[in-house]
Amino acid sequence: MYFKSDYTSKTASVILAAKEDNDLNAIALLASSISDAILFSILDLQINGVITLITIPSSPSAIRKRGRDHINVLAEYIQRDLQEKSVTVNYAPILFQKKSIKDQSQLSSQQRMDNTKGKFAVKSCEIPQGAVYLIDDLITTGASMLEGVRALSEAKMTIAAGITACAVGRISLIP
Repeated sequence: MYFKSDYTSKTASVILAAKEDNDLNAIALLASSISDAILFSILDLQINGVITLITIPSSPSAIRKRGRDHINVLAEYIQRDLQEKSVTVNYAPILFQKKSIKDQSQLSSQQRMDNTKGKFAVKSCEIPQGAVYLIDDLITTGASMLEGVRALSEAKMTIAAGITACAVGRISLIP
């Protein structure tokens, strides 16, 4: 798991501005943080060649409410940012929610695990090229990330790393 910043009131406001307000500067800042985490992980894990980004899916209701798919927009920004830094990167939005997930903001860690268990599936069994990176904008308990790993593992995909902009209760390794 790699991330750039701890989750604070400042990072929370950036994530909310990106997600809810479609603030392009906030989206670019999140993308830059995630790109930095990916670049750090490439060196740390000694990965060569192509990488593929797979995102934790937004709920269909959140996409309808926002009028766009925040995580897909963020992934496109990340892909452009990495390509500008000479990283060969593909984006494969192959995870989806096969069952509804309740809003997790007021749930405990165990409730979040129960809420996400078995809820993600893979749209395609085509194995992505290169190192697979599972991307989300924020990790709190890790429930969504673990469910993404489970779904991808069932489809015989190995994840090189989980990447996020911010994390709750963890300390970043990235300078």
